[in-house]
Amino acid sequence: MYYLKNIATIIIVLSIISCEESDNPLEVTPINATELSNLNQVTDNEGNAYSVGFDQVSGINQNPFVKKKDSDGNQIWRVIYENTAVDGRANLITLDNSGRPWVIFSVDGGSNSGDYIDKKEVFENAFSNVYMSGYGSGGGAKVSIIARLNPENGKIEKGSFITARLSSGNTNSLNITKIGFKNDLFAFETSTAAWPPYIGKSFQQFPDITNADRIENAFKIYYEMKSDLSEVTSAVLMTE
Repeated sequence: MYYLKNIATIIIVLSIISCEESDNPLEVTPINATELSNLNQVTDNEGNAYSVGFDQVSGINQNPFVKKKDSDGNQIWRVIYENTAVDGRANLITLDNSGRPWVIFSVDGGSNSGDYIDKKEVFENAFSNVYMSGYGSGGGAKVSIIARLNPENGKIEKGSFITARLSSGNTNSLNITKIGFKNDLFAFETSTAAWPPYIGKSFQQFPDITNADRIENAFKIYYEMKSDLSEVTSAVLMTE
C-alpha cells in the first residue's frame, strides 16, 4: 500500500490497481507496480530493438550508451552520451505510445566538459524549461536523468536531472528503479538516502517526512511527470 504525506494531511491511498485520474494531484492513485518496468532492452512495433548499457573505459570510469538494431539484427546507431572523467551509465529503457525511446541515465557531477551528458548528444534546448536543467552543487554523488531520445539518431530530445539533496542543499544520490507511462504522464519510482524532491516545476524538498519513513534505509517515492519534463505533478511516499 502507498501513503501520501502532505504538510498537514496524510491521505491513505486505498487502491493501487485503478488508474483513474484525480483533479487533485495530491490524491493520485499510483500505477499498479506491475505496470512499471526495469528493462534494459525493448522492441518497438516494427521489430527495432533498443538496448542500454555502458562501456567500462577504465577501472574507475564508465560511459553510457544506447544502441538500436533493426529486425534483422543490423545496428542502426550506437550513441555514447558522456565521455568525461566522471562516471555515467544508461540503466533503463521504455517506449511511449509513439514508439519513442525513453532512457534513464545515471551520472556523477563534477564536469563542465562539452562531452558531459547534457551537452554531448543533445538537441538544442534539450535541457531547457525542464524540472531540473543541471546537476546542482556538490558534485560527486550519482544522480538520475530522464531522457526522451530521437528514434532516428538517438540524440536526446528532452532531458531532466532528478536528484535528492542533503540538508546543506548539496546534490545527493537518487536512483530511478522503475519506469512507465500513465496516460500521457511519465511515471517512475525512486530510491534515495537523502531528502527527495517533491511536486512542482523546480526542486522542492518533499515535505513532512522523517527518517521513520525510510524503507531499508531509503526513501522510496512514486512520481508522475509531464511528458515535456517541465513539472512533477504527483509524488507519493511508498511504505512497503
